[in-house]
Amino acid sequence: MIKFPSFRNKKRKVSKAISDIEQHDLERQQFREVLESINATRIPDRLKILDEFLSVELHITLHDMLEFIEAGGNHDFDLDFLAETMDMFCHCGFAQKNEFESQDTTYEHNHLGDHHDHFICTSCGLIREFRNNRLEGLQLEIASEYNFHPLQHKMEIYGLCEDCLAKREVNPPLQLAAVGEKVRIVEIIGSREMQARMAAMGLGPGTLLEIINNNPAGPVIVAAHDTRLALDLPMAQSILVAHSCRHPGKS
Repeated sequence: MIKFPSFRNKKRKVSKAISDIEQHDLERQQFREVLESINATRIPDRLKILDEFLSVELHITLHDMLEFIEAGGNHDFDLDFLAETMDMFCHCGFAQKNEFESQDTTYEHNHLGDHHDHFICTSCGLIREFRNNRLEGLQLEIASEYNFHPLQHKMEIYGLCEDCLAKREVNPPLQLAAVGEKVRIVEIIGSREMQARMAAMGLGPGTLLEIINNNPAGPVIVAAHDTRLALDLPMAQSILVAHSCRHPGKS
């Protein structure tokens, strides 16, 4: 049995007794002991990867990590060896693997005792961490109501970041709306025939739509009036919409 040396979270205020360098050294010592205990191969190389990983405070993919390592002058690692080593980090509690929808797998530091959740922008891929003590308390309260003992959890909230919303047209065509987004129709452009088709489907200015699927290769699937509708590309291009925020009081 390997007993890890005691250490605190890496993210801390300057006033804390332990520095980031000391934290790094402790985690390196721990990982070396684990590798030696299982007679792992290429221990020096795996420790180099750990050093590089601990120096990056990002959600990072394997390919990005490999480029970062090579930029630092280390060229002795291939992608398979890196993946194997990163899996070791996760298994030993030094890293956390995230598999967010529509994104490559990313890795982040696993700071003991430091739980956080994620906002993920479906447009630019931004991953933003957040912590909310009220939310954590509410989860425990709800679990208690159901006589459930929670051990761990994760929350992933998908949407659009502030920057992506700011860059969009005020009233973009429906085809540019994001999956999961709620929008209101502000105008239907095009021929009278097109507008008549829309009216026959119950679509007009003010109609609230939720985007279910927006695959460029197929029709845009929306929910309107508790009904799923399939709109072809010309129809989706003819409907101008405005984002309908989900925040209370801002719909």
